[in-house]
Amino acid sequence: MVNAVGERYSLLERIGAGAMGVVWRAHDDLLHREVAVKQLKLPDSDPAAAEMARTRAMREARIAARLQHPNAIGVFDVVVQNGLPWLVMEYLPSRSLAALLDEHGPLPPAEVGRIGGRIAAALAAAHAAGIVHRDVKPANVLIGHDGTVKLTDFGISRAVGDGTLTEAGMISGTPAYLAPEVARGDAPDARSDVFSLGATLYAMTDGGSPYGPTDNNLGVIYRAATGKIDLPKRAGPLTGVMKRLLSNEPAKRPTAADAAVLLTGAPPVALDAPRPSRKWVGPAVAAAVLVAGIVGVLVFLPPSQDNRQNSFPDEYGVPTTTGETSAPAGELDEVAGFVRLHYGTAVKDPRTAWENLEPSYRPTIEEYESFWKKYDRVKADILNVEATGTGYTVDVQLTLTTGSESTIEAYRVGVQTIAGAKKIVSSAKI
Repeated sequence: MVNAVGERYSLLERIGAGAMGVVWRAHDDLLHREVAVKQLKLPDSDPAAAEMARTRAMREARIAARLQHPNAIGVFDVVVQNGLPWLVMEYLPSRSLAALLDEHGPLPPAEVGRIGGRIAAALAAAHAAGIVHRDVKPANVLIGHDGTVKLTDFGISRAVGDGTLTEAGMISGTPAYLAPEVARGDAPDARSDVFSLGATLYAMTDGGSPYGPTDNNLGVIYRAATGKIDLPKRAGPLTGVMKRLLSNEPAKRPTAADAAVLLTGAPPVALDAPRPSRKWVGPAVAAAVLVAGIVGVLVFLPPSQDNRQNSFPDEYGVPTTTGETSAPAGELDEVAGFVRLHYGTAVKDPRTAWENLEPSYRPTIEEYESFWKKYDRVKADILNVEATGTGYTVDVQLTLTTGSESTIEAYRVGVQTIAGAKKIVSSAKI
């Protein structure tokens, strides 16, 4: 068994496997950070095909490395070892959207819009950089334990030849999410990525593929080539935009950037600092602005209306808000103090912090304790607090310290009063 890749990346544990390869959680011994390392599979029966796939993998990895976006898994490095290419990527503690759907079934439209909007934003950035994904599907969407949404495996399906083999050659992509024109033999482009986004949304709302339930790939390709799709029945307010995304005519589909606007209600614009609230602004805003300027940009996208995220990394969800309402300053100070105390308690007394979570959003106490024991201390600075129609949203900056190393992350936390007690009902990274 290989224990290290490129004399730099120490393999820690196998975290996934699929048609394109095996993924490991690894440690970058040079930069002292966790990374994901993917060992790509190559054709083992045809040396010429394997060499071609190896060359493509290197090329596609270099292309993917150009893309830096908060909703896309970054590619850091590519290493060839024992004749096999290994991709070194950003590590995100997560599960795939496919696994999430297998466990929970269809998601509420609001949550579909939130996730879909993030995918669309990543695609928009990729398309602007001249990158076509070619294989947008739930298995290539990662949902972080903190609710983060990231698209992965840009161009890799083409690099390693993952797709459906026909006598005419290779169709790049997964048949259930394939655009009609690609099924007919056209080259994948930005517009076909948008169709695959629509098919991914369809899987989230209605389950399965818009081409219907079948295990026969050739049958799916036939339906795709003839443009025979099932329209969404459970998409609610997303029905209109999904029909546009799934249009048989590429020219009638919105761009990925337009899709992000349609799905989230706001364009995927990166801001260089937190926006101050008219209701209450914490003393740490100036520091947060400086930090944001140093570490990068924060992306603000509207919250969904599905309360399934908590301060411990949960599968998905963001705070529920229904617009600003007025509230006494003292009341907002109390909410800010509650959130600050919650995070201050999480490391030294995780069970008490766990009790602050609304019961339906709690992980197991074992999972919660395991997460927080990674840190020696947590400092919470409140950036701003706003009252909403159902409770409050609190923007908090966390300084997470382990030994002599600290990381800074910002979250938008939803708080509601339930049975007379304040409870954290949601949390999403901002």
